[in-house]
Amino acid sequence: MSQEQENQNVQQENQVEVKSEKSCKKACLYLLVGISLLFSTIALGLSIYNTVAGNVGGASGGEGKKVVISKQYDKGQSMDKAIAKNKPIIAFFYTDWCGFCQRFAPTFAKIAKDPQIKKNFAIAYVNCEQEENGKYVQEYEVQGYPTVYVITPEGKKEHLDNNTFFNPDSVEVVKNNVLNIIGE
Repeated sequence: MSQEQENQNVQQENQVEVKSEKSCKKACLYLLVGISLLFSTIALGLSIYNTVAGNVGGASGGEGKKVVISKQYDKGQSMDKAIAKNKPIIAFFYTDWCGFCQRFAPTFAKIAKDPQIKKNFAIAYVNCEQEENGKYVQEYEVQGYPTVYVITPEGKKEHLDNNTFFNPDSVEVVKNNVLNIIGE
């Protein structure tokens, strides 16, 4: 083999090694980016889970305390029973997995216990996950949670603005809004 051929072979081997090295570096870079994205996704998922699944504080009465609404309110305060009272109804549409519902439930309980509200309204807790409540979810076109409606015996329905649910004075604001709807 001539010196020239030997030089060409060495050059080709060097080129193969350089390409292989570049390929290896590229694969390592992709692997690192993939691992980074995986950990970021896991961290985001855990953050969302902690927010929605129970580590909600503030209005719920305690940092990290999950409120399971149905355990507290699925005991006889259904929409059917509220309708039977032939009074204006305040209907709270919720799901147990909804972090905003969990935060609002204690505030709504305070509103429902107010003497003026108890005198003038029937209260309905509508668990949107229960099959028997599906007809009400459709009828009132509930698309998000929590949803609160004031419903007159004549069937007029007024949706309350969710933005008022989480203000420091939400009990008074929501109470005044529902009383204004029926003219009290």
